[in-house]
Amino acid sequence: MWVVATLASLAVVIVFVLCIPLDAVLHIDIHGRPKFQIRLAWLFGLVSKEITRAKKKKPKEKKRKGRIKARTIFKILRTRGLLGQLRRLLWDIFRQLHIRDLRVNFRVGLDDPADTALLFALIGPATFFLGSSRVHEIRIEPSFEDEVVFEGYLHGAVRLVPIQLATPILRFVFSLATIRTVKVLVLTKWKRKK
Repeated sequence: MWVVATLASLAVVIVFVLCIPLDAVLHIDIHGRPKFQIRLAWLFGLVSKEITRAKKKKPKEKKRKGRIKARTIFKILRTRGLLGQLRRLLWDIFRQLHIRDLRVNFRVGLDDPADTALLFALIGPATFFLGSSRVHEIRIEPSFEDEVVFEGYLHGAVRLVPIQLATPILRFVFSLATIRTVKVLVLTKWKRKK
């Protein structure tokens, strides 16, 4: 009896922990050299982690034994229904994100002013539509100088409740396309061992 009570209480604790929202704040500043910073906060800010761009370390070359070949990757991508399930999973995850704050201010220009005008003929209506929101501040300005210009900043704050991802992830994991993909991986590993 105590085993059942322990497992039930553990399940309740896990569900409770997954109901606590996760906040992410992203800040990208591009003036010369790009700088970015991501701050993840959980438990209403009591637990937080800040991620910034670190210096690149030289990778050590190691030969991996369990490497997947390109032929296997193409076989996986051709699995019937997998791309549709991936698209649905990404869309369901995106729908669960609650954008709390979004500020975008960029100045963009190409080396030819005519190319800049063509670019803004494409993205201008979208930025006007997105910038008309009172909640979010989105501004992208053209630069008609004879040089490539891309500078500005982006600041966004997003909230996600992890328990809301359970349904999309379970739907993806137990879909027929994912089962077919696992079958392809298992058969490929089994043939390699023979």
